Amino acid sequence: NEKNNLSSEASLKYFIVQAISSMLILFSALMMLLLEEFLNMMISPLEIIMNSALLTKMGTAPFHFWLPEIIEGITWINTFILLTWQKIAPMVLIMFFSYTQFIIFIILTSLLVGSLKSWNQTSIKKILAFSSVNHMGWMLGILMVNQTLWLNYIA
Repeated sequence: NEKNNLSSEASLKYFIVQAISSMLILFSALMMLLLEEFLNMMISPLEIIMNSALLTKMGTAPFHFWLPEIIEGITWINTFILLTWQKIAPMVLIMFFSYTQFIIFIILTSLLVGSLKSWNQTSIKKILAFSSVNHMGWMLGILMVNQTLWLNYIA
């Protein structure tokens, strides 16, 4: 029964985080379309909102706080799906935005947080979660350097 409660709680947390992120993606995409002529000068706050929502969906630092708790409460097959397939679509969308200092900050934060937070863990699932945060930093770095290289990596 305790395991069932933990799984239900993890599912609800995941749903809430993903729903809010999806709402922010749709909001910022709609606003970018409506305000396109005004925002062509430089990076817009809407682009930062869009990137933040996509990065939250992927579980990169500093938007990763939901990931270890949810991973701890779900089955191994769901852990596999969440840590692999669920991250591909947001990464593809991030390819279409300009690379800014914001993304560089996210890369460095993910690399640092993912490696430091995994040191003190005793749960394999939490170690995997923080390893995923760290790996997202490397994946975003590859994406910034060469999109073709990133596509070859995930293929």
